Amino acid sequence: MERPCLSRRRALLLPASAAAVGGLASCAPEDEGFGTAEPVRAEDGAVPLEDVPENASTLVNFGGQRPFVLLVRGSGDDLAAYSGYCTHNGCALRQETEGELDCPCHGSRFDAETGDVLLGPATTHLPEVSVVVQDGLVRRAS
Repeated sequence: MERPCLSRRRALLLPASAAAVGGLASCAPEDEGFGTAEPVRAEDGAVPLEDVPENASTLVNFGGQRPFVLLVRGSGDDLAAYSGYCTHNGCALRQETEGELDCPCHGSRFDAETGDVLLGPATTHLPEVSVVVQDGLVRRAS
């Protein structure tokens, strides 16, 4: 039986294809991407408001299909929430500094207070997420 010939061009593309597959795997949903700044884990779908520092932003794992949410707290009950996923390819973000979120997959950076893009390749700000504060607990709104 005759075996198909592997052309030089195809042989050269194989390592690039393997690298691309490896790069895409790094964006897989099971890759949380948070590095050293682990998100706060919400027990029973809620996190105590007192665990979210005032005048700061905090990544929270609410559980579920897209669990990561960035909570931005002013003073008291002043709270905004944004998706914890990059708008470029959906990778989970990590909080590198207090003021910025970083996408470990392709390097996009977001303002941790507004969700605005600071550095691409992402071009769209982080979408807002509805949350409610009831009895001192922060929950995703239904």
